[in-house]
Amino acid sequence: MDLRIHIDGGARGNPGPAGAGVVVHTDDGVALLEAGYYLGRMTNNQAEYTGLIRALSAAARLGGRRLEVVSDSELLVRQINGEYRVKNEQLKGLYTEALGLLKPFERWRVRHVRREQNARADELANLAMDAGEDVIVIDTGSTGSVAAKAASRGRRAASAEASVEARCTKSPDVEVCPAPCNAGTKYAFTAVTPAGLCVYAARAVIEAVVAAGEGGAAEVRCPQRGCGARFEVRAATEE
Repeated sequence: MDLRIHIDGGARGNPGPAGAGVVVHTDDGVALLEAGYYLGRMTNNQAEYTGLIRALSAAARLGGRRLEVVSDSELLVRQINGEYRVKNEQLKGLYTEALGLLKPFERWRVRHVRREQNARADELANLAMDAGEDVIVIDTGSTGSVAAKAASRGRRAASAEASVEARCTKSPDVEVCPAPCNAGTKYAFTAVTPAGLCVYAARAVIEAVVAAGEGGAAEVRCPQRGCGARFEVRAATEE
């Protein structure tokens, strides 16, 4: 299976509290993993490498054979591709581990992109740093504690017959949104996401949905540049 992977890592303080974001899609765009990992105290570059290591481990678990890995860290990309030497002692072990994880794949490519082309991985890294813990949005191959956490969240969202509702309060720009909706359109969430909601909007709404299932409410904006859509998220039983 061909996989496309976006990775990002960062630290607040360098070194400081650190996180990594990993997004794994099939080559035709199906999301297999979206996760932010809280890494404790690290430097930015250590977090970038740890994000790569987490991504490669996930790719192997998900059955990937050929990989394209995308990062906005020019240092990491050039080091992995053999263009720069690894001089920092803190990175040498991580570099060696990453190369070892790449070896079993039939083919791989690691390339550099600008930060704005890596926005979702950056967002996930920051979510993990904000939360001080791992934030797993999607994991189609989850096992163990990750699966248990996801199941627990699902039970909370569906408990007490209190489905959560996301109501569009401002329509998107139809030239930007791939699945536009009208203002007033309602989407009901239980333990599963509703049909018809744009994937970009769903990406922003899902965290608010979990919070609303526990009694919260929020206004959410679609993160897609130029879209402009807004949603009010709250427990449907509050009406």
